[in-house]
Amino acid sequence: MISALQPISINFGTDGFRGIIGDNFTFDAVSRISSSLAEYLKDSPSKTVAVGYDTRFLSKEFAAAAAEALVSSGIKVVLSDNFCPSPVLSYFVKDKKCAAGVMITASHNPYMFNGLKFKSPFGSSMLESEVKKIEKIVNASDFSKKNKGKSRYIGRTGLDYSDNNNFRYADFKKDYIRRIIDLTELDKAVSGADKDLLKSLEVVIDPMFGAGIGYLSSVLKRFSIKYSSINNVVNPAFPGLNPEPIDSNLHKLKSSLKKKGIKNKFAVGFATDGDADRIGAVDCEGNFIDSHKIFSIILDYLIKEGRSGSVVKTVSVSKSIDDICKKHNIGLYEVPIGFKNIAALMTKDGNDVFMGGEESGGIGIASHLPERDGIFNALLLLKIIIKSGKNLNELLNGIFKEPYPYSYAREDLHLDEGRKLRLIEKLKSGSFDIPFKNNLAYSNFIDGFKFGYKDGSWLLIRPSGTEPLLRIYAESKAKNKTDGLINKVKTEIDAL
Repeated sequence: MISALQPISINFGTDGFRGIIGDNFTFDAVSRISSSLAEYLKDSPSKTVAVGYDTRFLSKEFAAAAAEALVSSGIKVVLSDNFCPSPVLSYFVKDKKCAAGVMITASHNPYMFNGLKFKSPFGSSMLESEVKKIEKIVNASDFSKKNKGKSRYIGRTGLDYSDNNNFRYADFKKDYIRRIIDLTELDKAVSGADKDLLKSLEVVIDPMFGAGIGYLSSVLKRFSIKYSSINNVVNPAFPGLNPEPIDSNLHKLKSSLKKKGIKNKFAVGFATDGDADRIGAVDCEGNFIDSHKIFSIILDYLIKEGRSGSVVKTVSVSKSIDDICKKHNIGLYEVPIGFKNIAALMTKDGNDVFMGGEESGGIGIASHLPERDGIFNALLLLKIIIKSGKNLNELLNGIFKEPYPYSYAREDLHLDEGRKLRLIEKLKSGSFDIPFKNNLAYSNFIDGFKFGYKDGSWLLIRPSGTEPLLRIYAESKAKNKTDGLINKVKTEIDAL
């Protein structure tokens, strides 16, 4: 006997719901949320929702559960015929003018997690105000009564609604690949490139066992660009790593590039996270190229190509972006952490934001999508290398006329709730002993507690609102200063 949906509370995070598979992330939860989305869309001109999923455990089955709940509620559903990256779903939603998108993914989180993200008709993360409306419906509705006597999803690996006009499968990949090739104009870059450069160019792709598998390789193959792949099979356990393209998770990619770079300065590595909306890169010497540097390279290129308007970054992004914007007289917004805050500005009527980025590897280009896209950004970096005849380090040195000038660091600390609350109170009251207080130039409390110094250095202390966690960020032009800022904060916290 199939039990009724349980009336437990479901609380949404950044742009949807995330939890541990079989604990709080269940088929019941996915069905409830999807039925609530249908209720939210009852007055929408479009009644079509696109559903995609990543390579995680049971993602395909959870996507089918979402589709079934939506169809049962009178919503037209287009379900991806294979796993796909989040930006691929986002592009389909925007291109086909869907009312919304549902993506089954836990992004960069460890293997035991899964999640459900909402996408707006713009192809961006759904705005927080709209997500809150859906959350309210989820927790206000009595689903046990609504679903009494109805059949429910019981674990099929696919759906057969061939006789139902409200359901169909679709290939999300084909149109997306065509779109990113057109936008990057990679064909023109390759046809006009130095032949010796093309012969030596070699790309190593690391999809980190995630939904990016097969995407970059299909484009590079089309243009006869030499490539190899690692971590390129579906494995929901993400063996040996978390699917987040940060320095500590890319040992295999860095090792591969270090071997190639001895002979080839045009070897480059690209990594994407579990749903391929974030990017990390590795240079020809096996060094990690973080999102701040990637943001800098792409931003500088777009400006020099004639892009005008404004840029948006989150509070934890490097001052290098400020420097580039100031140099070219480009407006710059700073917003709280979370790409939803970037998307809100990118999709606002009358706004001129052409690019936005965050510290965690998410970068969006408005001419493509108001959304993170690790695959598109990898191809854009590749195009820049081909057109300029310079590798990533040469591009960075050209922007700043010197080796990259900033030393950036982040440290995560686990704090019990009591110490975290005492810390927040001291920061709010001004009684926390801020390092080098006499040299402060400004403070910014839009998300956490950010302090800027007269020499351009800055410090951000950001307690989590949902976990016993504190993140400390710092940046300066000297590593010892950056480390010193973080260590002084840690010493003060130890005394709490």
